[in-house]
Amino acid sequence: MSAGDIDYAFNGYEPDLGGITQAEVMGRGHIHQLIDDATVALMEGRVRKTGVLERLQDWRDEDAVAVSIGGRPSLISERAILTGMLLLAKEGTAMHLTCVRDLFMFRLSDASRALLGLQAPSAAFVGHVAEKNRWYANTSRAFHRINDLMDPFPQERRHSKTYTQIQEILHAHDAVLADKRKARLDEFTKLFLVMTFNEQSRDIRRASKKIDISFDQTYVGTPTVKGYSRNNLAVRVAAEAKVEDKRTLKPGPVDAFASWHVTTGERVDVPKGQVDNTTPNKKAGFANFRWGWEINIAVRVDSEAPGQHRFPGLAVAATMSLPNVRVAEEAVSLMRGALALGLEAGVGDADKQYWANSLAERLHEPAFNLGFTPSTDYRTDRLGHQGGDHGALYIEGGTYCPATPKPLQNATKDLLGAVIDTETYRARITSRTAFKLHVKEKPDAKGRTVLRCPALGPSPTVTCPLRELLKTRKVLEGVDSEDLPDFADKICTQHSVAFDTANNRRTAQAFEYGTKEWDTFHTHARNSIESLNNQVKSGGTEDIESASRRRVRGFGAAQIIVTMLLTNFNLRKIAAFISDKIKDDAKKQVNGEPPIALVRRRDREFHNPYTDTYPPGVERPTKPKRSDGDGTGGPPRRT
Repeated sequence: MSAGDIDYAFNGYEPDLGGITQAEVMGRGHIHQLIDDATVALMEGRVRKTGVLERLQDWRDEDAVAVSIGGRPSLISERAILTGMLLLAKEGTAMHLTCVRDLFMFRLSDASRALLGLQAPSAAFVGHVAEKNRWYANTSRAFHRINDLMDPFPQERRHSKTYTQIQEILHAHDAVLADKRKARLDEFTKLFLVMTFNEQSRDIRRASKKIDISFDQTYVGTPTVKGYSRNNLAVRVAAEAKVEDKRTLKPGPVDAFASWHVTTGERVDVPKGQVDNTTPNKKAGFANFRWGWEINIAVRVDSEAPGQHRFPGLAVAATMSLPNVRVAEEAVSLMRGALALGLEAGVGDADKQYWANSLAERLHEPAFNLGFTPSTDYRTDRLGHQGGDHGALYIEGGTYCPATPKPLQNATKDLLGAVIDTETYRARITSRTAFKLHVKEKPDAKGRTVLRCPALGPSPTVTCPLRELLKTRKVLEGVDSEDLPDFADKICTQHSVAFDTANNRRTAQAFEYGTKEWDTFHTHARNSIESLNNQVKSGGTEDIESASRRRVRGFGAAQIIVTMLLTNFNLRKIAAFISDKIKDDAKKQVNGEPPIALVRRRDREFHNPYTDTYPPGVERPTKPKRSDGDGTGGPPRRT
């Protein structure tokens, strides 16, 4: 039975509705269709799978005061709210609390309400306005019970503020409480994304034993668009103090804890404890900046088989932050969240905003401790020779012979300067690999790795007049005597040298920079994260950028809603991946029969002594029985 067929009790009151039905009036123009019980049960089960309900209770117990007078039990539980939000995300409905309210009132069957622990609403037409207000109040309180546990920036958001009030809010901010609740908020998001990852089959989850990620941040708008600059906040406060009638002041911003996103121009990563310095410059045009937040997202990529689509590109970790603040730390949080999937740390790919611009102690060292290896592009001022140890040269992530020819050292510089073409660049990068020091021993517990000259060892790659090599049939690169160093350091005089990997950690990469292998993976990784950002931001199912579909104000509320949308995005990607796989398998079938596995020619036609297999149709010869021996497997005893 649809909502339009319900027979409402009017209690004798029958207003003139014209051609509008009673259901349309109660739905304010919308016809509410019931959601089937199976879908409700599916989403409710996924909420429970996350384990977030237990964590919410833990946080509530942690924040509870020692003595409390108690209160009425909540009419709408956190389980019901989160289930309702997942249902709205699944059908692409706006994530408004009014939509959640309407779902509870009109779109659930009695069985679904019983599952979520909801009461049955009054179906009477008379008094329906008060009934809807009551349900909205209960829905709003249930949502904010969740939000209050995790909102790092609590403040009043119902009214516009003066700049004096904004300054007071900033001065009253509790940084310790903010860090505590920010950690909770990130864990909330992590639990939902891990749940979606585990909804995949085991063979898809374990297509690779390592988790390779590509991460970036993208803009998320606030429900209120008016912002301010901390650089001139004191000036505005002083100007307000001179106004006698405060009622004449123009309405100011609402949310004190957002910032300006730079849409054009250079982005700056501000360390913790410093104020945001992306102040809008009116001369450059206000359109270059937008007031809001940043969503940091990591997508799963494939460093072993880039572009082969062995698994769907899911958002495996996500956090939210203020623009241009703690970019490096948010990247580390993404890596830590990705490890919750139970896979080994792999490659972490990002653009130059991260690895190339961050300090080693803020990003490279924590990433190394987590087990992730960078993949990125370099800044132009860090190309070519960048110092070294023990006489060896550090060049674009590698450790090279001191006699590496200058044209090979400066190959990338010459490419960017249009001195050489791409073909010549590839050839020089290939030639430069021969001069790279060989790894003799893997890094020890102290981060030291033993390297040796490329002209030494069982497989030398260059010849050097400073070394006496055995004759070899290989045609090797030769070190020019003019390129030899004036002073032969340890790498040229000792058999091997221990290098501290921390000295070259800032430029180290998973793949040899500039090679085809590096370019293939980096292109695949960058395309993957850009594609994900475009899909979740476009005006389709998720549309996380637009605040018009999520009107609840505040940092915490925004991340909660975006988490629901990313959860739905992952579930959609998994379903689409399985659908595409079924289509591909169907195309491979011949006359409706499943494809026949290919058999190698040697297995089809010859006996394989290694596997002891014979071609089809050839009987396995019977082996003669051994004669009685001495019981030890030896030859027969002589009598």
